[in-house]
Amino acid sequence: MEYIERIFYRKINPSDFKKLYDIDRPEGGGGQTYLEAAGIPNEKIVDFLSYAEVSDSPLKEKGETRSVYTFNAYVLGNSKVGSAFIEFAPRSGRNNYRISRQNMKYKHPAWSVDNGFPEANKDTNGDYTSDGNFEGIIDNLVIWIIKTSNRKYYAGFVNKDTMPDAWPHDIGLEEIFRGERRGVIDTEPFRLQFIDNKECPFGDYSIMGIEEDRITSGCNVLLYGVPGSGKSWTIEHEYCKKETNVERLVFHPDYTYSDFIGQILPNVDDDGQVSYKFTSGPFTNILADAYRNPEKEYILIIEEINRGNAPAIFGEVFQLLDRKTEIRDFDDDGYPVGTSEYGITNANIAKIVYGDPKHKVRIPSNLSILGTMNTSDQNVFTLDTAFQRRWEMRLIENNFEHVDRNLADAVILDTGITWEVFCTQINNIIVGNNARMTSAEDKRLGAYFVHLRDLRYDQEMGNLSDGEYDNLRRKEEDKSITEAEKERLDTIRNAMKQNRKFPEKVIKYLWDDAFKFNREVVFETSQFQSLEQVIRTFMYAEKMDRFVMFKENVRAAFTNPEE
Repeated sequence: MEYIERIFYRKINPSDFKKLYDIDRPEGGGGQTYLEAAGIPNEKIVDFLSYAEVSDSPLKEKGETRSVYTFNAYVLGNSKVGSAFIEFAPRSGRNNYRISRQNMKYKHPAWSVDNGFPEANKDTNGDYTSDGNFEGIIDNLVIWIIKTSNRKYYAGFVNKDTMPDAWPHDIGLEEIFRGERRGVIDTEPFRLQFIDNKECPFGDYSIMGIEEDRITSGCNVLLYGVPGSGKSWTIEHEYCKKETNVERLVFHPDYTYSDFIGQILPNVDDDGQVSYKFTSGPFTNILADAYRNPEKEYILIIEEINRGNAPAIFGEVFQLLDRKTEIRDFDDDGYPVGTSEYGITNANIAKIVYGDPKHKVRIPSNLSILGTMNTSDQNVFTLDTAFQRRWEMRLIENNFEHVDRNLADAVILDTGITWEVFCTQINNIIVGNNARMTSAEDKRLGAYFVHLRDLRYDQEMGNLSDGEYDNLRRKEEDKSITEAEKERLDTIRNAMKQNRKFPEKVIKYLWDDAFKFNREVVFETSQFQSLEQVIRTFMYAEKMDRFVMFKENVRAAFTNPEE
């Protein structure tokens, strides 16, 4: 890879243009043929000429201590066929340098008409003339010489009043179009790639100073496991530090590339004029934040990543998931470990993130992407191998080893059976030979399948007398209910809402999903033929009788888990 290190530039004035076309030269010959390099500090000139051949000045005997610098400069955009030597020499009695011998015969081919360089007007005899003082020809003409990391120089010119949109912004190139329009630009800190193109020799770049200070913790991790195994808990406690900047979103079947990356939307101003502007999505926003704050850690969390069409949602951003894993000894790109290995072209993202639509887009090394995926999900999108291989896969084991004991030891309502015992015994049956189900392991109950509040018991239902609830409902319907009875009915309903959380979440899952095709393995199907019957029995029973819908061996496992 070849990078631009320095750019020498100076505006061409009428006196320079005359020399380039031998205009107004004395008839006997002679006259000045050099271009001034005045107004640029000598130390910058010498630094720019570091790859040139150095020789003593002919003025050394007169006390000149500065050297002459000579180098071969290729024609920018035509380097394979055009090159010539350029000499920078100190001016006698002056403190500046000059570019020697730049007349019609000796000028560099990059500054010739054959290369598209502006041409002076001619008089009726066909000779070049200075009539009109070259107005409209050299108003914005600047010559430049590019120095690259391959120890090469390329000569060219630009003839515009403002910087082209395709050029990189905010790295100093704007100076070519400001003020006196002369100087030397140091682009080395930006790792600016060189392209041998006459109009735009600039490729991708990075802010080396920023990249050197950037956190290098960036990674892509896909956490997977059964529902409730603790994927989100693991992210929160093992990946997200207190100071970490987190963006969380959820994929679903209707989630699209436009939702994730951004989209062009109409915008109506105060005058009623309609314009169209790119509105960034969560990925672009966190990418911009992470790029601009290299000392901070950022995490994008994508929950349920396989519930949306992930490859389609990521689009070309999919390529950015390849992360750089090492610093190369030769031809390293300058980005830290954890940055995207390859950049992509996306003008909309680049404009938001870098302020430069031409800048190659990369995920910075201080931005991690964490995804979660339930292995038991049905009717969802599959993640192909090409997509999955770009992630570090992490299986979240489904056990109670690191589960909060307040949850693990919580009793299910008034049954006397803890959540850990119930969950463990049911899972043993699911994965056992008796289950006879496909992908049995994915059907297990996750340790975090329920919350602590789902297990709590409201004892007001325990005080419910036979037929009391139905009697109060009838009174409510015929509007004969008293205020005291209405208050009692509200109390019962609140208790029912609480006490039905566990059966509606857990037992419903076992009936409708885990054991859908072989309910007889765990349920007394001869007595219970519907989920409604199962839920109602659990609700109105007490203590261990709430589990009467389960087979005897299952209930025995609950009460004697060690056997």
